[in-house]
Amino acid sequence: MRNDARLQVPRRRWVGGLIVLPGLAIALSGPPAYAAREGGFAGFAGSWFGSGYVQSASGSEAIRCRAQYAVGPDGASVEQRLVCASASYKFNIDCQATESNGAISGTWTETTRSVTGTLSGSLRGGQLQAQVTSPVFTAGLSLSTSRNRQDVVISPQGNDIRQVVVQLRRR
Repeated sequence: MRNDARLQVPRRRWVGGLIVLPGLAIALSGPPAYAAREGGFAGFAGSWFGSGYVQSASGSEAIRCRAQYAVGPDGASVEQRLVCASASYKFNIDCQATESNGAISGTWTETTRSVTGTLSGSLRGGQLQAQVTSPVFTAGLSLSTSRNRQDVVISPQGNDIRQVVVQLRRR
């Protein structure tokens, strides 16, 4: 009888393991392949506020900005409105962009100067690297989003403004 009791305990543990292991395997396997993926702009949604500086040929000055992002339901499209102002500069930028497999494309308009152009680049893991162009303006754009913080660097080419650096917080 003692031997039978010993054999039953390991069997109970083993049977319990059979019940737990498939559940664990399903949980660790991730979402099914057919599940919709969350697009790269998903973490941008909402209202953002912050400050930074404008670096020009003649020096640097403080700037304050606010951004509003309306993100599409799949996270693969975004409409942005960015308003920034300092003692000497003011700009309002409206942008529409889409993301597909990490590649982004879109259009932008600087409404105070009536300049319109295109946006192209890449977006991976909250890191956006892009080029904005128009017939009269070209700039590099770097944007890093992590939770409720967004760091923006705009680097115009052939312009008095050398760089705009802003740190935004979601509210």
